[in-house]
Amino acid sequence: VKRFLEKIYIELYDVQNGLGKPSVAAVRGAARGGGISIAISCDMIVAGETSSFSYSEIHVGLIPAIHLIHLPRLVGRYRAFDLLFNGPAFGANEAVDIGIVSRVVIDAEVDATAWNVAHQLAGRSPSAMRIGREMFKLVNDHGFRNQLPHVINAFAQLSETEDAKEGFRAFVEKRPPQWPGR
Repeated sequence: VKRFLEKIYIELYDVQNGLGKPSVAAVRGAARGGGISIAISCDMIVAGETSSFSYSEIHVGLIPAIHLIHLPRLVGRYRAFDLLFNGPAFGANEAVDIGIVSRVVIDAEVDATAWNVAHQLAGRSPSAMRIGREMFKLVNDHGFRNQLPHVINAFAQLSETEDAKEGFRAFVEKRPPQWPGR
């Protein structure tokens, strides 16, 4: 699990960081787990009006690892704790209101809008975009990359617990989990 998470989270972060230009995510439908992780690795997120989001890992006995790092900075400590440890689903309009999503458009226009945003950004000075983006990430990511190994270790450790195994079984069997507490 640890190596898989290192590959997903650290390599994805390093690739996104090394692009030298902005990236734009297009979200339609439900963004959960890995879906929301990929989206937040981008610089901007365009979501369809019927999209929904949730940090639902808690429901299967896990934690939304990388979101422990960035979400409090986006939405505030107490709102982040609620989203991460209660795992409620919330819509695109709430996501834009709390700062997780850049823009909400009608579902049929998600891809076109994301492409238009990307083309607008591509039309800016390449030097200004590259250097500006580097500085934006430097001053706003507050050591995100350095904190990744800590949350990856916690997730890997948690994934080996009886609680996580029971959480997955309960999810597959569509029943409430009976947490063993170990």
